Amino acid sequence: MTRLSWSRLDGTDCIRLAGLAPGADVQVRPAAAAAAAGIPAAGLPPMGGRLAADGADACFVPRFGFVDGTAYAVTVDGRTAGVLRRPRPDRPATAQVLAIYPAADEVPRNLLRCYVWFSAPMSEGHAAAHVWLADDAGTPLPGALLPTEHELWDAGRRRLTVLLDPARIKRGLAGHRAAGYPLQAGQPVRLVVDAGFRDAAGTPLQAGAERRYAVGPDERRRVDPAEWALAVPAAGGTEPLRVTFDRPLDHGLLARCLHVTGPGGSRVDGTPQPGPADRSWQLEPRAPWAAGPHRLVIDPIVEDLAGNSARRVFDRDLGRPEDDPRASGFITVSFQAR
Repeated sequence: MTRLSWSRLDGTDCIRLAGLAPGADVQVRPAAAAAAAGIPAAGLPPMGGRLAADGADACFVPRFGFVDGTAYAVTVDGRTAGVLRRPRPDRPATAQVLAIYPAADEVPRNLLRCYVWFSAPMSEGHAAAHVWLADDAGTPLPGALLPTEHELWDAGRRRLTVLLDPARIKRGLAGHRAAGYPLQAGQPVRLVVDAGFRDAAGTPLQAGAERRYAVGPDERRRVDPAEWALAVPAAGGTEPLRVTFDRPLDHGLLARCLHVTGPGGSRVDGTPQPGPADRSWQLEPRAPWAAGPHRLVIDPIVEDLAGNSARRVFDRDLGRPEDDPRASGFITVSFQAR
């Protein structure tokens, strides 16, 4: 019988397994949060980590540290060996969910990703137990999100990218044939973040958060800047350039995929800002606009909510030549400040 206990190995917290048979398959998953969300712990991806020998025992050393106050289920060769709970220091909750994207009220059935912004750095390796998609009644949608050991955080661990399972979105793949789309047109969904998600210090959120979306038809068009509308400012003034899109664009990419150059080809310094529902973008210059030709410069990796970019359609029809990927290279839209 395998006996479990908290321990340390080479200065790192670990789970000690005494009496473990050689070659046994050991997996560790967050337990309590999954049960609270109605998700079986066995349905979550196992934590990343390694088994290391320590005398007659073995130690599970996690890739990301254990989080205080969280229970961990340990399975050995597919059978539950036990559940260990980390003690939780008495700290006040301070972290919050600042925003959930997309900002649009309606998303396409083939929505590819969402983003969650937190007010503080968060713990890693536990998002699957605390973030999920649910139907309008609050019931989790099984298999909607991509199960992955490697979570997608920004460098400060404050923005989490949440991917829907591409294998269920791309037609023809086994996941799509077996389970269909994660979302259904006409059936609203909610992206839920529960209050048990802990910050980097192991303290839970002040409160959970969620965002409700209507689900519309598929979006299968390439992003085409020729369909955008520009409100051009007057030369000599500091009114912003405003660009209105024909559909919402991906929030994370929009922030870094557009810029403006002036008459001499140099980049216009200013404050960029996405507009409501990510259907527009503006640049407010730090100095007055110069008279003459300008260019809006677009990185072709910019995407809409379904993952279609200016280069290619995410789930393209191989029988449609117009959907074939285009050559890479920045796209420019010229305008004249007068």
